Amino acid sequence: MYDLCAIGDALIDFIPAAGSSREQPVYQCNVGGTVCNLLVAASRLGMHTMFAGKVGDDCMGDLIWREMERLSIDRSGYVKDPEHFTTQSFVTLGENGERSFSFSRRYGADIFLKPEEVPMEKMMDARFIHFSGMSMTDEPIRSATFEVLKEARKRDRVVTVDVNYRERLWKSAQEMIKVMNAALPFVTLYKSSDEEALLVSGEKTLEAAAEKIRALGCRFVLISCGERGCYYSYRGGKGMVPSYLVEAVDTTGAGDCFFAAFLYLLRSAGDMETVPEERMISMLRFANAAGALTTTCRGGAAGAPSAAEIEKCMRENPIRDI
Repeated sequence: MYDLCAIGDALIDFIPAAGSSREQPVYQCNVGGTVCNLLVAASRLGMHTMFAGKVGDDCMGDLIWREMERLSIDRSGYVKDPEHFTTQSFVTLGENGERSFSFSRRYGADIFLKPEEVPMEKMMDARFIHFSGMSMTDEPIRSATFEVLKEARKRDRVVTVDVNYRERLWKSAQEMIKVMNAALPFVTLYKSSDEEALLVSGEKTLEAAAEKIRALGCRFVLISCGERGCYYSYRGGKGMVPSYLVEAVDTTGAGDCFFAAFLYLLRSAGDMETVPEERMISMLRFANAAGALTTTCRGGAAGAPSAAEIEKCMRENPIRDI
């Protein structure tokens, strides 16, 4: 049985290299994509993972294949597309490592994954079945993802989501809200940024947003709040958990590593609704440390830390004031 199977995007992030300038940018290739980053981070922590998605049959796709092979990510659902190039993203870094993305995706391979190309039986043989908003922007991958969600519901599987809203990849914010609200009743564990949670829910506070999202059927709501930490809401309690002080250079993939670290601990915690709040807070501190540590180096998947590195960060770095 897998710990984590994920459907969605694996792409190449072009990250500004050290010494690069806005006038003369120099980029380096990094394996990326929110789903790929999550799987890389989870595998680095020792989780048994599988990828389902479409990548171009090209040199960039070969980079992704080799990275997944190196980390023992099962590629049973890895589909090579001879017609469409591997999706690419160009990353711009601002102050404190904050980043923005320019996607080359209109004909990117990842959106052309068809329902019949998903290895459904293997997808269902997992502790966690994951998707993100990136697999909901276009057809046919949207239909493929909904087929996975419907099958997971039939089999009472735990489904996790990361909203990962990229404005320029959707026709409108209204379309994203409509599609994600249609998907949330299938979701067990919801994760997004604070801005995304407010947008999806239409509420003005994190507490109200979490309550509305839980009312749609999500049993656990996890909202990452950048350097401030995260907000959680479930049957056992709700509140903020602060993060750790680090010197950030690139926040790409921080949320993915944060979520992977949380799933890593949740895997052995039993039913998420019955985990005592004190233990849940401890798990979220570990996840916060993973996300914070990731920001101290360039690249998303490249910065995924080990459990020992996360624990070292928790020992040596002070907790931020909320």
